[in-house]
Amino acid sequence: MRSVLKLLIVLGLLFLTAPVVFADPAIMITSYTLTPTVLMPGDSAQLQVTITNTETTDTTTTTTYSDSLPRIQTVKTNAATIESIWIASDGDGRNSVKAHNNIPNLGDLAPGASVTVSFLLTAPENITEGLYFPVLHVDVETYKDVQYPIPIRVSNLSASLLAKNVPSKISTSGSTPITITAVNKRETAVEDVTITAQTEDTLHISPQTVYLGTMESETSEDIVFSLQPTQIGSYNVSFMISYRNGENLHTDTVSFPVEVVPNSDVSPVFYTFPTTISRGSSKRISLEVYNAKTERITGVIVVPETNLTIFPSQYFIGTMDPDDVFSASFDISADGASLGNHTVSFKVVFKQDNEYFESPVISHSIQVVSPSKVKTDYSTGIIALVSLVLVVVVSLFYIVRKRRHR
Repeated sequence: MRSVLKLLIVLGLLFLTAPVVFADPAIMITSYTLTPTVLMPGDSAQLQVTITNTETTDTTTTTTYSDSLPRIQTVKTNAATIESIWIASDGDGRNSVKAHNNIPNLGDLAPGASVTVSFLLTAPENITEGLYFPVLHVDVETYKDVQYPIPIRVSNLSASLLAKNVPSKISTSGSTPITITAVNKRETAVEDVTITAQTEDTLHISPQTVYLGTMESETSEDIVFSLQPTQIGSYNVSFMISYRNGENLHTDTVSFPVEVVPNSDVSPVFYTFPTTISRGSSKRISLEVYNAKTERITGVIVVPETNLTIFPSQYFIGTMDPDDVFSASFDISADGASLGNHTVSFKVVFKQDNEYFESPVISHSIQVVSPSKVKTDYSTGIIALVSLVLVVVVSLFYIVRKRRHR
């Protein structure tokens, strides 16, 4: 019994003399957002971090005992006094994602409360693409250095332009359509995508600027421009794509040479073209292609372009000698087409001296009407014809009868 009593006395003295240990507030990084989500070299980004005091009670009470009786009772608030929040680059910091601000003396964060702070991050121009882990540090009054690595991806993938359908030689007669393809190779969307033509004054391009807006990741879009030269010669045609990754503006330019030659002397001419077509029916369009050149041309193809259904999609002629004339026919259908006027265009693509050429585009308008209107017009025409015949018959009968009476 005496040994037990001695043990209790020793334990009591230990409780009286030992320092009071308080539980530190549980500071945690509960979420973060990065805009843009994937950086390009030279980009800036906004990092928003939410810090939470995960304690569930406002205070912590600590009681010490002596001889089974409470002697000292200490009450401590569980609020966290945040002294500093800062971000350190991983690696040596020279070619890493860097933070450009820190947040000192944020103040007390109550139990269960959260606070969101923002940092400006940048990726240097010469940074190597890859995954980086800058470390977020939170210093609290009672203890130091809560650490949280933030994964940030840097990618060299970009949006760019490709020359899809650009002949190396074009004619001074009329305008020549050219097709440029905008491609977003990034794994994230890009915003404010704009394509701008950059040419010399003697080359007129329409439209001058095309705004595409948002391009989703790994998508492409074709843009058709009309190129109309005023003088023969050799030129460089350039197109620039500009876009934003977050708030960061990026540009890329594609250029290609174009030689402007005199009149191509090869073009399609309409032979028969219907002015109307009823929805659900089809009609035939006939053209003639004349080679007014003094040399043979090869790979001659007549290419139609319309939002109506047309067959065939291309008419292959092949080789044409000087002064040759070939006919080409297309069946056009208005199945499912909207009522109103529709444009049907044709051009001739051919090869001469290992160079590809395109003729000026010719266009004609055709009106899609409802079948009921066609029937009504037909009935009206029949009635008018019958009425005219009756008038003629009655007139002849009256004239013959009058002569007999004489």
